[in-house]
Amino acid sequence: MNILALETSQPDASLCLHSGGSVSFVRQWHAERNHDAYLFPALRDALNLLGDESLDLILVGAGPGSYGGVRVALAAAVGLSMVRGAPVVALPSWLQLTKDGMSIFSDAKRGGWTLQPPDGDLRVVGADELRQLAADGASLGTVETREHLAALGLPTSVPCSLRPDAEGLVASWLALSPDRRQHFAGKPAEPIYVRPPHITAAKHKPWEIRA
Repeated sequence: MNILALETSQPDASLCLHSGGSVSFVRQWHAERNHDAYLFPALRDALNLLGDESLDLILVGAGPGSYGGVRVALAAAVGLSMVRGAPVVALPSWLQLTKDGMSIFSDAKRGGWTLQPPDGDLRVVGADELRQLAADGASLGTVETREHLAALGLPTSVPCSLRPDAEGLVASWLALSPDRRQHFAGKPAEPIYVRPPHITAAKHKPWEIRA
């Protein structure tokens, strides 16, 4: 089975091609808001290596993380799916980080923190709850830097700067049961929203004449 995986939910992003039971191509890059500048050359090289072989599955890391980064990867995956006929599955990026029973958290801004328990739903919590979890000895890890935690008065003893990657995305998929694979495959391929998307209503209709 030939699997292409794209992980762009963090500034440190990656792409990998898993074929013949092993990883045959890996490309990593660092990008803040310009993932497209790195993603498409990596895609070209991976597809050149794959050649005329079938592409069976495209995995995209759905976040949490950079909404723009995930959207770039999803757009590329959907376009490639139309050409190669491979299904696109958006898989939670943190699935690979919670596999050992660790809860992962990140700054959700506006005073909130995204928390993903290993066996539970993603939710936004307050800093006090994180401090209490740390005090209770919970297994915690974060994608944030130690300096960022310190600046906000949060415990810095937890593993920091954890990074999901494309190889981990494939490993997470292969470790899933058939039912769990079907669960993710049956969901829309879209980013994970930490909070509901905020949609601002237009102040004027396009056809209205404004004085």
